[in-house]
Amino acid sequence: MKGDQATILQEKIGSVLVLRLNRPAERNAMSAELVDRLITILGDLDHDPEIGAVVLAGAGKGFCAGSDLGGLARMTSADRARFETDSGRAARMLAHVSKPVIAAVHGFAIGGGLTLATSCDIVVTEDACRWSLPEVPIGLFPAWGIGSVIQRVGLSKAKRLCWGIDTLSGREAAAQGLADMVADDAVGVALATADRLCALPRAQAMAVKRYFASHAPDEAFDVAANQTFLETTLTREAGESFVKYGKLDQ
Repeated sequence: MKGDQATILQEKIGSVLVLRLNRPAERNAMSAELVDRLITILGDLDHDPEIGAVVLAGAGKGFCAGSDLGGLARMTSADRARFETDSGRAARMLAHVSKPVIAAVHGFAIGGGLTLATSCDIVVTEDACRWSLPEVPIGLFPAWGIGSVIQRVGLSKAKRLCWGIDTLSGREAAAQGLADMVADDAVGVALATADRLCALPRAQAMAVKRYFASHAPDEAFDVAANQTFLETTLTREAGESFVKYGKLDQ
């Protein structure tokens, strides 16, 4: 089954639903349309008994480069707040949807792409990937998903990642806990893992997901991060970045 041909592609392989972020020319940067589409798809998942697991991947050269900075540059402050709130909601839905979600990361997981991946239940990465949170060096702040990073790597490592001074390979990301597995073919391994999950008794597999969802970071993490993000958008450094990336997007 193939679906939306714009921002997210859907394909059902057996009992696995493969979702591909599909803005390859923009490095799969998250637009308002993409985020809205992801929320809709995830909201419908619990009503589809045929789906046992989900693989989240990216089309083109990488997984996701985070928020579309060109789009952010054109938004009002209120629109930016709304967009980042919706992005955080989409990431939290990955933890709360009843189906296991596996991120298949290739190429890069940058900014919101990193926090989108870490919000998934299982993360498979290729070693050649670049993992980073580059918001602070360009005058911004990671607006959502930091709670999932803290859960995976701990406070000290999460703080260092949020400063944006490191770019990790896939193997380094796995060593820190951002990813669970390193593979030559992230999508292939993610699909194989999803098949194994689908083979489990469905009610029991969903019970595991439901139990651990109760330990997922709550909305308060993202509210605090979003407020800090909005404060940084008022700085000179952020303004310069919005001018730069707004021009690149034209």
